[in-house]
Amino acid sequence: MEGETAFKGKGISYCATCDGDFFTGKEVVVVGGGNSALEEAVSLTKYASKVTIVHQFDHFQAFPYAVEEARANEKIRFIMRSVIEGFHGGENLESVRIRNLDTDAVIEYPTDGVFIFIGYLPNTNFLEGQIAMNDKGEILVDPATMETRTDGVFAAGDCIVKKYRQVTTAVGEGTVAALSAAEYIRQQQTERERALPALEEVEQ
Repeated sequence: MEGETAFKGKGISYCATCDGDFFTGKEVVVVGGGNSALEEAVSLTKYASKVTIVHQFDHFQAFPYAVEEARANEKIRFIMRSVIEGFHGGENLESVRIRNLDTDAVIEYPTDGVFIFIGYLPNTNFLEGQIAMNDKGEILVDPATMETRTDGVFAAGDCIVKKYRQVTTAVGEGTVAALSAAEYIRQQQTERERALPALEEVEQ
Protein backbone atom coordinates (compact mmCIF):
# COMPACT_ATOMS: atom_id res chain seq x y z
CA MET A 1 0.00 0.00 0.00
CA GLU A 2 1.32 3.44 -0.93
CA GLY A 3 3.30 5.00 1.91
CA GLU A 4 2.92 2.14 4.39
CA THR A 5 6.61 1.30 4.54
CA ALA A 6 7.65 4.95 4.74
CA PHE A 7 5.41 5.68 7.74
CA LYS A 8 5.98 2.54 9.81
CA GLY A 9 6.93 3.82 13.24
CA LYS A 10 6.11 7.35 12.10
CA GLY A 11 2.37 7.13 12.53
CA ILE A 12 1.61 3.58 11.44
CA SER A 13 1.47 0.92 14.14
CA TYR A 14 0.31 -2.67 14.47
CA CYS A 15 0.03 -2.81 18.26
CA ALA A 16 -2.28 -0.63 20.37
CA THR A 17 -0.85 -2.01 23.60
CA CYS A 18 2.68 -1.07 22.54
CA ASP A 19 2.07 2.34 20.98
CA GLY A 20 -1.30 3.64 22.20
CA ASP A 21 0.25 5.98 24.76
CA PHE A 22 2.12 7.86 22.00
CA PHE A 23 -1.24 9.05 20.65
CA THR A 24 -2.66 10.55 23.82
CA GLY A 25 -5.06 13.35 22.92
CA LYS A 26 -4.68 12.68 19.20
CA GLU A 27 -6.97 11.31 16.47
CA VAL A 28 -6.26 7.85 15.07
CA VAL A 29 -7.63 5.42 12.51
CA VAL A 30 -8.06 1.68 13.02
CA VAL A 31 -8.17 -0.57 9.96
CA GLY A 32 -10.07 -3.85 10.22
CA GLY A 33 -13.34 -5.42 11.31
CA GLY A 34 -12.46 -8.47 13.37
CA ASN A 35 -12.13 -8.96 17.11
CA SER A 36 -8.60 -7.54 17.24
CA ALA A 37 -9.58 -4.38 15.38
CA LEU A 38 -12.62 -3.59 17.52
CA GLU A 39 -11.04 -4.53 20.83
CA GLU A 40 -7.93 -2.50 20.07
CA ALA A 41 -10.08 0.43 18.93
CA VAL A 42 -11.83 0.45 22.30
CA SER A 43 -8.46 0.17 24.04
CA LEU A 44 -7.15 3.16 22.08
CA THR A 45 -9.98 5.38 23.35
CA LYS A 46 -8.14 5.45 26.68
CA TYR A 47 -5.53 7.59 24.94
CA ALA A 48 -6.86 9.05 21.69
CA SER A 49 -9.41 11.85 21.47
CA LYS A 50 -11.11 10.15 18.50
CA VAL A 51 -10.85 6.71 16.88
CA THR A 52 -12.17 6.07 13.38
CA ILE A 53 -12.63 2.47 12.23
CA VAL A 54 -12.29 1.94 8.48
CA HIS A 55 -13.68 -1.38 7.25
CA GLN A 56 -14.24 -2.78 3.78
CA PHE A 57 -17.53 -4.55 4.55
CA ASP A 58 -20.91 -3.29 5.76
CA HIS A 59 -20.71 -5.58 8.79
CA PHE A 60 -18.06 -6.75 11.26
CA GLN A 61 -16.56 -10.22 11.65
CA ALA A 62 -16.05 -9.71 15.38
CA PHE A 63 -18.04 -11.27 18.19
CA PRO A 64 -21.29 -9.41 19.00
CA TYR A 65 -20.00 -8.22 22.38
CA ALA A 66 -16.99 -6.57 20.71
CA VAL A 67 -19.20 -4.86 18.12
CA GLU A 68 -21.61 -3.60 20.79
CA GLU A 69 -18.79 -2.27 22.96
CA ALA A 70 -17.26 -0.38 20.04
CA ARG A 71 -20.58 1.06 18.86
CA ALA A 72 -21.41 2.19 22.39
CA ASN A 73 -18.16 4.14 22.74
CA GLU A 74 -18.73 7.81 21.99
CA LYS A 75 -15.13 8.31 20.89
CA ILE A 76 -15.43 5.81 18.03
CA ARG A 77 -16.86 6.54 14.57
CA PHE A 78 -17.13 4.20 11.59
CA ILE A 79 -16.38 4.46 7.88
CA MET A 80 -17.81 1.29 6.32
CA ARG A 81 -17.49 -0.20 2.84
CA SER A 82 -14.22 1.66 2.45
CA VAL A 83 -10.51 0.92 2.12
CA ILE A 84 -7.33 2.89 2.69
CA GLU A 85 -5.31 3.28 -0.49
CA GLY A 86 -2.46 5.48 0.67
CA PHE A 87 -0.66 7.12 3.58
CA HIS A 88 0.55 10.70 3.27
CA GLY A 89 2.51 13.21 5.29
CA GLY A 90 5.88 14.83 5.81
CA GLU A 91 8.26 13.54 8.44
CA ASN A 92 5.29 11.81 10.13
CA LEU A 93 1.91 10.55 8.96
CA GLU A 94 -0.65 13.32 8.47
CA SER A 95 -3.50 11.78 6.46
CA VAL A 96 -4.82 8.68 4.69
CA ARG A 97 -6.55 8.35 1.34
CA ILE A 98 -9.85 6.48 1.76
CA ARG A 99 -11.93 5.12 -1.12
CA ASN A 100 -15.58 4.16 -0.78
CA LEU A 101 -16.16 0.79 -2.45
CA ASP A 102 -19.74 1.59 -3.47
CA THR A 103 -19.28 5.04 -4.98
CA ASP A 104 -15.52 5.09 -5.71
CA ALA A 105 -15.46 8.49 -3.99
CA VAL A 106 -12.04 9.28 -2.53
CA ILE A 107 -11.32 11.48 0.47
CA GLU A 108 -8.12 12.62 2.15
CA TYR A 109 -8.76 11.94 5.84
CA PRO A 110 -6.55 13.78 8.38
CA THR A 111 -5.16 11.59 11.15
CA ASP A 112 -2.25 11.45 13.57
CA GLY A 113 -1.89 7.69 13.41
CA VAL A 114 -3.14 4.46 11.91
CA PHE A 115 -3.37 1.08 13.61
CA ILE A 116 -3.67 -1.82 11.18
CA PHE A 117 -5.45 -4.99 12.32
CA ILE A 118 -6.38 -6.87 9.16
CA GLY A 119 -4.65 -10.16 9.90
CA TYR A 120 -1.12 -11.31 9.26
CA LEU A 121 0.88 -13.95 7.40
CA PRO A 122 3.82 -15.54 9.22
CA ASN A 123 7.04 -15.48 7.21
CA THR A 124 7.49 -19.25 7.23
CA ASN A 125 7.23 -20.21 3.55
CA PHE A 126 10.88 -21.25 3.49
CA LEU A 127 10.12 -23.95 6.09
CA GLU A 128 7.26 -25.56 4.19
CA GLY A 129 7.66 -29.32 4.05
CA GLN A 130 10.41 -29.27 6.69
CA ILE A 131 8.56 -28.33 9.89
CA ALA A 132 4.98 -29.06 10.94
CA MET A 133 2.70 -26.02 10.55
CA ASN A 134 -1.03 -25.36 10.54
CA ASP A 135 -3.01 -24.17 7.52
CA LYS A 136 -2.09 -20.56 8.32
CA GLY A 137 1.62 -21.26 8.14
CA GLU A 138 2.08 -21.00 11.91
CA ILE A 139 4.67 -23.37 13.39
CA LEU A 140 3.40 -26.02 15.81
CA VAL A 141 5.41 -26.15 19.04
CA ASP A 142 5.29 -27.70 22.49
CA PRO A 143 4.45 -24.64 24.65
CA ALA A 144 6.45 -26.05 27.55
CA THR A 145 9.73 -26.20 25.59
CA MET A 146 9.08 -24.36 22.29
CA GLU A 147 10.33 -27.45 20.45
CA THR A 148 8.75 -28.13 17.08
CA ARG A 149 7.75 -31.59 15.94
CA THR A 150 11.18 -31.86 14.35
CA ASP A 151 13.72 -33.14 16.87
CA GLY A 152 16.14 -30.43 17.97
CA VAL A 153 14.37 -27.56 16.21
CA PHE A 154 12.84 -24.80 18.33
CA ALA A 155 10.70 -21.77 17.43
CA ALA A 156 9.35 -18.68 19.20
CA GLY A 157 7.58 -15.40 18.49
CA ASP A 158 4.85 -14.50 16.04
CA CYS A 159 5.69 -17.39 13.70
CA ILE A 160 4.24 -19.98 16.10
CA VAL A 161 0.64 -20.89 16.95
CA LYS A 162 -0.39 -18.53 19.76
CA LYS A 163 -3.22 -16.28 20.91
CA TYR A 164 -1.39 -13.11 21.96
CA ARG A 165 1.20 -11.51 19.68
CA GLN A 166 3.16 -9.07 21.78
CA VAL A 167 6.85 -8.30 22.22
CA THR A 168 6.63 -9.44 25.82
CA THR A 169 5.25 -12.88 24.93
CA ALA A 170 7.85 -13.30 22.16
CA VAL A 171 10.67 -12.47 24.59
CA GLY A 172 9.41 -15.06 27.06
CA GLU A 173 9.07 -17.69 24.34
CA GLY A 174 12.53 -16.87 23.07
CA THR A 175 13.96 -17.42 26.55
CA VAL A 176 12.21 -20.78 26.86
CA ALA A 177 13.36 -21.81 23.37
CA ALA A 178 16.99 -20.84 24.09
CA LEU A 179 17.10 -22.69 27.40
CA SER A 180 15.42 -25.72 25.86
CA ALA A 181 17.86 -25.72 22.95
CA ALA A 182 20.81 -25.50 25.35
CA GLU A 183 19.42 -28.42 27.36
CA TYR A 184 18.93 -30.41 24.17
CA ILE A 185 22.58 -29.86 23.20
CA ARG A 186 23.78 -30.90 26.68
CA GLN A 187 21.73 -34.09 26.48
CA GLN A 188 23.17 -34.90 23.06
CA GLN A 189 26.72 -34.37 24.33
CA THR A 190 26.07 -36.54 27.39
CA GLU A 191 24.73 -39.35 25.24
CA ARG A 192 27.80 -39.18 22.98
CA GLU A 193 30.15 -39.27 25.98
CA ARG A 194 28.36 -42.31 27.39
CA ALA A 195 28.59 -44.09 24.07
CA LEU A 196 32.30 -43.27 23.57
CA PRO A 197 33.83 -45.91 25.96
CA ALA A 198 31.79 -48.64 24.32
CA LEU A 199 33.06 -47.59 20.91
CA GLU A 200 36.66 -47.57 22.11
CA GLU A 201 36.30 -51.11 23.48
CA VAL A 202 34.99 -52.32 20.16
CA GLU A 203 37.93 -50.73 18.35
CA GLN A 204 40.42 -52.44 20.71
